[in-house]
Amino acid sequence: MLIGNPLSFAIECYHEPLNTRHVFGRMCLWVAGNRLGDITEPDCMLNPTAANLSRLLERLSTLNDPALLQLSDREAFDFLNQVLYLDDDRTNDEIQQDAERYCKFHFLTLGGESFERTKSFIVLVGEEVALLFTDNVDVFHSAHLPKSEFIDVVGQFYSWFRHEELIRLNTVAPW
Repeated sequence: MLIGNPLSFAIECYHEPLNTRHVFGRMCLWVAGNRLGDITEPDCMLNPTAANLSRLLERLSTLNDPALLQLSDREAFDFLNQVLYLDDDRTNDEIQQDAERYCKFHFLTLGGESFERTKSFIVLVGEEVALLFTDNVDVFHSAHLPKSEFIDVVGQFYSWFRHEELIRLNTVAPW
């Protein structure tokens, strides 16, 4: 199933029913025609990704920070990557403070098996969502899309996921 417009923003997802109460399948995101995630990765548990995206909608309005205002997309990605993932001469207290301040910008890095070989951040720029990511071969991509489009596509995906989850719960014996 393809939800949205892959040339702007879309979520591609397929349910692969397994004998479990969880929803397994394959998925990726399309951002300005570029793929984020591995749609060929089979039997991925989609529950963590769905939960991640649902929580993201709740905190979307908080995804800005003065430190990112004047940076290009590439500079913002490099900055967030540095403060969240790379070793440097900061003290442990500074690392902790940076993690608390900037971890909210994580997008789908470690957000499910489909996204294991990618790194991604999300930033709110006015009424636009900026998606900044490296793909499976470490090429940088970025795109800005209307916040309303992001909310709509993620909401449709979450509705699809909940429908598939209810089907699983009604057809699989409780553990």
